[in-house]
Amino acid sequence: MPSPSALLATSVQGLRPDGIVGVTITTQKVDPDRLPRIQQAHDYPREALWPLAGFTALVALCHLLVILSTLLFPQRHARPEGARSSPSLRRIPAALLDTFRVIAYRCTIPIGGSHSLNLAEVFLTAAYITIIFVWSLVHSTNSKGMLYDPKYWGNTAGNVAATQLSVVAALGTRNNIISWITGISFDKLNYLHRMSARAVCVLTWVHGAGRVSESCNGGMGITGAVGWDHPFTQAGLLASIALSVLSIFSVRPLREAGYEVFVVVHFLLVFIVILSAYFHAQEFELGYFIWPAFLIWGVDRLIQVLRTFILNAGYFKAHSHELDARIDVLSPHFLRLRLYRPNFFHWRPGQSALLTLPTVSTLPLETHPFTISTIDTPATYKARTKLTFLIRVRRGLTGKLLDAATKGDTVKVLVDGPYSSPPWLRGFDSVVLIAGGSGVAFTLPMLLDTIRRAKANAVGVCRRVTFIWAIRELEHTQWISDALVPALQDIPSTLVVDIKFYVTGLADDSQAQSLDDDSSHSDHESKGQGDVDVKGGQLLQSSVVTVENGRPNLKALLDAEIARASGPMSVNVCGTHTLANVVRGALRKPRFMDILKGGPTVTLHIEAFGSSVSPFPSRDLLEAR
Repeated sequence: MPSPSALLATSVQGLRPDGIVGVTITTQKVDPDRLPRIQQAHDYPREALWPLAGFTALVALCHLLVILSTLLFPQRHARPEGARSSPSLRRIPAALLDTFRVIAYRCTIPIGGSHSLNLAEVFLTAAYITIIFVWSLVHSTNSKGMLYDPKYWGNTAGNVAATQLSVVAALGTRNNIISWITGISFDKLNYLHRMSARAVCVLTWVHGAGRVSESCNGGMGITGAVGWDHPFTQAGLLASIALSVLSIFSVRPLREAGYEVFVVVHFLLVFIVILSAYFHAQEFELGYFIWPAFLIWGVDRLIQVLRTFILNAGYFKAHSHELDARIDVLSPHFLRLRLYRPNFFHWRPGQSALLTLPTVSTLPLETHPFTISTIDTPATYKARTKLTFLIRVRRGLTGKLLDAATKGDTVKVLVDGPYSSPPWLRGFDSVVLIAGGSGVAFTLPMLLDTIRRAKANAVGVCRRVTFIWAIRELEHTQWISDALVPALQDIPSTLVVDIKFYVTGLADDSQAQSLDDDSSHSDHESKGQGDVDVKGGQLLQSSVVTVENGRPNLKALLDAEIARASGPMSVNVCGTHTLANVVRGALRKPRFMDILKGGPTVTLHIEAFGSSVSPFPSRDLLEAR
């Protein structure tokens, strides 16, 4: 290929009498923008990663500081309940932090009827889009004064999109370094994963538009040797189309309408996107922008396969029943699944596991996440650990599981996990656990673990724990009675336990029933309080248990807990979108002066069905949702 600084053209004008050939030599003018364009397309994609890396490091540092503060300075409950004093300037940082939490995490913008974004998520979305588009479009004025020359921003946008694929992959995998260093579970990173993928999708089309615009302005663009019929151009187009289809399928209504189909489509399209993008970039020896995304994606799958194999070795033994699960039909809409795994399987209260049911699911390796509703205690079952899951019956896999349980079929279950990063309930003065329906699978193990640690006189145990459960029928208390009745015996005086059951099934208030995820069913399963079994009866007769009809007044309950607390307070919620919004609204009012007088700072963690979750860890520095 001739050098652009000395491209020669010759024309023969005829022979002169002396036999000398007349030659006219012209030199093409050097493009002064070529080297700056190449330099920007090389440097700017890397520079766009630095703000993201810096923010990740900041969150990781906050997570580390919270862990250290919890371990080194546990709450000592020196002050009496409800103690207040004159305002103290020393508490200004705590008051400012709590006010920040209220504004950033509890002020939300509704998106449709069952989704919302808090202001922190809105800010992160705007910041990310700004970063990748600024680094794609900045300094794109050429030497002739033409603003936004497509020769500048076209290729730079493509390279920025290529480097961001690794970020998208890292945010979407279950086993990733971002979760490990920040304490943010993959399910909470999922919003950022979808948001960044859609932004990168738009950026890939900006890259294509730049190349087409360059062609229209007389440049190379998508013509000649790099035209539409060139494989590398077709690979880039295929990657953009596949990413666009995936972005459409990932929209919440479509994703939830056919989750099993979405899982297959997602796997195939991700493979197509990364592979096609690699071949497209490698044409200009830029494949190193893409292969890290392949590595992240592949390592995640490899870890998942290896861990599944280790935890379920009994599956490969002939005629083995080690993986058989026991399924109890608690109601037409709820199941309890119990199984055993090796003792080296450990988890924290509130963590989840991926379950694969080859004999039930449509696809043999189809996985679904479920929360482990038991706590990790020293094993009493020889060499195996007992796991229990409370499962809400919906369409798809859980509906088939109900059919199998009704027929008495044996179900084999493969387990992978544990996953997610539930709050670490250490160093709080009081803890409030709120659940609706099957959300008790998240809050129950936290209650059991708090009681267990109090009995063991562990450091950092709260002084008071309040457990609130909105249920449709009173007999639903039987679901947790086997685990809760033994735990409520011999509670030490250092811990106050307050358990409140709210039965919403007979309430006329539609909002009351919407707090329980069983409210969509009009059929009543209750047989009356007299039909509660022996363990359930023992639970209801406990002095720490109260039962009320109708929806809980969460605003009044939380206000009372805040007035009673004199140290940091943790509120943890798992339930419907309505329940999450009610709790969030109850804690939305700033309490700057109350905190200056010694009132508690409040951390809110929400594990809500159909609701977004905050991409932040921790309690005293940032708020988890």
